[in-house]
Amino acid sequence: MIRRRQLEMQERVRERREREDAAPRLRKQVAELVSLSIEVEDGSGSHLGAKTRYVRHVVVERAPALFQIPCSDSGCRDGGHDVTTPVMRALHAGESEFSGEDVCGGWRGGDHCGRVLHYVGHATYRWDTAQPRGYEGS
Repeated sequence: MIRRRQLEMQERVRERREREDAAPRLRKQVAELVSLSIEVEDGSGSHLGAKTRYVRHVVVERAPALFQIPCSDSGCRDGGHDVTTPVMRALHAGESEFSGEDVCGGWRGGDHCGRVLHYVGHATYRWDTAQPRGYEGS
């Protein structure tokens, strides 16, 4: 049983790497982007469940334009959070801060997983770093 789970995990990692390798590069999609970090909070839909919090720092120069975050529930199968579309929409719009949430569509036993991912993105663009904050031009 343990060996089978290890093989399944290795297969998921291999598939994720293939998707990342095939995705366009973030630098080419959003040329003005300098830095990006995404604060992630992943927990159950209720206030009683355990939550996972972390910050994902994106290396803009070589990152794929793909934002798929695995479900933090180790018992979840075929789940995860693909927030690529809303994140890329915010980056293309030049938003410095954006947020959203996504519900895991995977399965835990015979039930839907339903873990909720909340994220807040912080982006810096070339035009942000070219002038001091508060600069309004003349």
